[in-house]
Amino acid sequence: MLMGNVRSMYETRITALKEHPRRKGRYVVEIAGQAIGAISVESIAELGLRVGDDVSPELRERIETGARRVACFDRAMDALARRARSRADLGRWLREREFAAPDIEAALDRLVALGLLDDHAFARGYARTRLAAGRGFGPRRVAAELSRRGVARGVVDAVLAELADEAGAPDERTAARAVAERRAKSLRGLAPEVARRRLVAFLVRRGFGQGTAFEAARLTLAGSRLTD
Repeated sequence: MLMGNVRSMYETRITALKEHPRRKGRYVVEIAGQAIGAISVESIAELGLRVGDDVSPELRERIETGARRVACFDRAMDALARRARSRADLGRWLREREFAAPDIEAALDRLVALGLLDDHAFARGYARTRLAAGRGFGPRRVAAELSRRGVARGVVDAVLAELADEAGAPDERTAARAVAERRAKSLRGLAPEVARRRLVAFLVRRGFGQGTAFEAARLTLAGSRLTD
């Protein structure tokens, strides 16, 4: 009976706290020689974990929850290191990797608190690069792309208004002309009306207003000999 009790205690005892080989600041918790998961140094201190301590069912559950949340947070950090994302886009990315909703929300909230996840900053950077003259996108296309990435319409409108007011920012007409001039080269040899229709359609798909697209197409084709 005594041997049985000793074995039972060993099966719930922390046998190792090992530094993760690839994640700095993460430690793998082993119970009875079995890895439960990796948690943060802060969690180890908060839970008071020490090698040799017996682990109650409640404490084990807290360790496992901490490990899941650390894993989710670390994957989110990996994704942000590759490219900027909106909160909704990052949440969708994590769901596709089968993280649980509470763990995803905890990771996203922490990233926001740390200043590493900011929809306004993301939208501003995304819009600025795509609205630059000659890059090929109008404000409507940029707004649609940001909405598709889960950025709130209010944030999108605010960012587009800010960028339109920036010193040196190209207006929509200037940007449309730059795109039209580059696109017109591929319309060489077409009948003028066909070239104009295709160029207008292209500019509208790129997010420029219809009136702006008509004007840019007319001025571009009138000033060139590409359709002669």
